[in-house]
Amino acid sequence: MGKIGGARLPSPAESYPYTSKLSSRDHRRNFRLGVINGALFRIGDVFIDTEMVLTWFLAQLGASNVLIGLISPIRFGGSFLLQMLVSGHMERVPYKLPFYRTISIFRVIALLLFAVVVALVPVGSPWLIITFVAVLTFFSIGAGLVSIPFMDVVGKVVPPRRRGSFFGQRMFWGGLLTLAGSSVVGFLLAEPDGFRFPLNVALLFVFAAILFGATAWSWILVKEPPSSTSNVAGQRILREITTQLGRGIKILKDDKLYQRYSIVRLALTAATWAAPFYIVYARNELGIPASMLGLYLAVRSGAEIVSNLMWARISDGLGNRKVIILTNALGLATPTVVLAIGLMNRLQPSSTDWLSYAFALVFLTAGLYSAGSGIGITNYVLDLAPEAQRPLYLAFTNTLFGLARFTGMLSGLIVDWLGFDVLMLSSVVFSAVALIASFSMGEPRSAR
Repeated sequence: MGKIGGARLPSPAESYPYTSKLSSRDHRRNFRLGVINGALFRIGDVFIDTEMVLTWFLAQLGASNVLIGLISPIRFGGSFLLQMLVSGHMERVPYKLPFYRTISIFRVIALLLFAVVVALVPVGSPWLIITFVAVLTFFSIGAGLVSIPFMDVVGKVVPPRRRGSFFGQRMFWGGLLTLAGSSVVGFLLAEPDGFRFPLNVALLFVFAAILFGATAWSWILVKEPPSSTSNVAGQRILREITTQLGRGIKILKDDKLYQRYSIVRLALTAATWAAPFYIVYARNELGIPASMLGLYLAVRSGAEIVSNLMWARISDGLGNRKVIILTNALGLATPTVVLAIGLMNRLQPSSTDWLSYAFALVFLTAGLYSAGSGIGITNYVLDLAPEAQRPLYLAFTNTLFGLARFTGMLSGLIVDWLGFDVLMLSSVVFSAVALIASFSMGEPRSAR
């Protein structure tokens, strides 16, 4: 056992109230498989990175800023209503992994369709963008649905005071692998001989499909104990969705901890409007070449690697409220750095080489933020959700903020009408709101 900030870290046995469901050996095995799963997921995800690869791909095709701004909402919010449908089913069944396995196969097939579409549809055809967005939507539905059984199983097999370490190690080892993946992305996007655009992008999607398949396989091997089930009866699809939405709204009204968490999340959702445009800004406003994307991915991954274990220790020892406050401060720094670099370039134009390396600071702060936010935001909900209602809490959270993500389409309109600087400034304002609001959040571990 260790200490952090004077606080004693409990052992897994002390911090896990339902250890009788699994043996110590099962706990260790599940923990290792979860870390392997996270590492494989991280390197697979880098090949279809929203801010680097997908937005760059659409910019190369000449897509509008409105469409580019819509990619992140589609990617991360496209399955919200189906999650509410699935949450009822997940509450009624004691084992979640069979559903996870089925949806994981669907997700891999969608990634392979990505590759086929990009490789075979002519670049000048409008059908390439249309089909790409359609397949991205199918992939996002699968990714959203698979998150419910995955997170529910995490809640069952990982002790509350080990979840920070769990997600921290997933991201740490995944970050190390991502450094290699970033090099591959940078190499392919520089269009080496034999892998010209768009074949280079198609190959990235193939790599992602292989790794997401391995990701699913590693988690399927986890030993899952049966969970408490709810007595919510199954209903027809529309009524099931509306019933679950009603129950979720009641949670939002009655649970004060969840209310304050939701305010912070909504502000953060608006604050991330600018994120898909960092690369577009670098390319269009500063003239930074695509060959720098590999470096930016490496800087972001390096920042995540360095900070992951620190965030994990803070989460386990001091709680996820502290993690959220600290990472929100870093979230405020990222668009501020973009504005500062743009202003310095206008006041005293510099060489593209200087700008290229200075802009890496954006991804340094973004990496520090994403590592901590991924741990704090995720674990906070797991901490406050009762076991039997965990699928509902997870699905309603994803639904609420999946819907909110679609406000991201405004980002493209802001760029077209008012320019990049106004978008970055709006991100600064909402990040500040999220930081201030996070101080009012409670700590679920002490409040429950």
